This record gives sequence, structure tokens and C-alpha cells, in this order.
Amino acid sequence: MNLEITEKAIEWFKDELEFNDDQALRFFVRYGGEFQLKQGFSPAFTVEELSSSEVGFKDEKNDIPFFIDEKDLWYFDDNDLVIDLNDNGEIKYEVKASR
Repeated sequence: MNLEITEKAIEWFKDELEFNDDQALRFFVRYGGEFQLKQGFSPAFTVEELSSSEVGFKDEKNDIPFFIDEKDLWYFDDNDLVIDLNDNGEIKYEVKASR
């Protein structure tokens, strides 16, 4: 499992979301949604304190830390998720099988 965020997406997150020094971008699983890596569920994101969760995956890009809770790792298993912007300047998700 890997989570890759493109430069364009990082800039979007910086422009659209407010981060304090102790906060990170958390990706989690929600019911429904357009992009479904596993049927009936889709990824979502929020900004929150890193210490408020049991972290299962953590990384950082351009001074933006991001993570996935241990309880949500099942959704991302065996896949590499790429987070980018679509032609309308909105966040999009693409998946490719792990190596």
C-alpha cells in the first residue's frame, strides 16, 4: 500500500485547507461516494491533530504530513492510491495495483 499525492494536489490542499503546526491531512473511509476502491466505500479527507489517532500509515510531502488510521488500512490494502487534480481543479483518486 502506498499513498502518492501529486504536486498539484498538495498545492490544492495548502490553498483550500487550514493547517496548524500540530495538524495533518487524514485520509479515511466513508460509506458511498463516487470513487469506490472497494464496493460501497470511498476515500475522504479531513484535517486533524496527528496525535488524536492510532496511525497505521504516515508520510509527508512538501511540509504537509498525511496519515491513515490503523482501523482504515483494510480499505487501502494491496493498492497504491494516487491523489491528483482533475481537469476542473478538483481532487481525484486513481488506483494502481501494488508492486
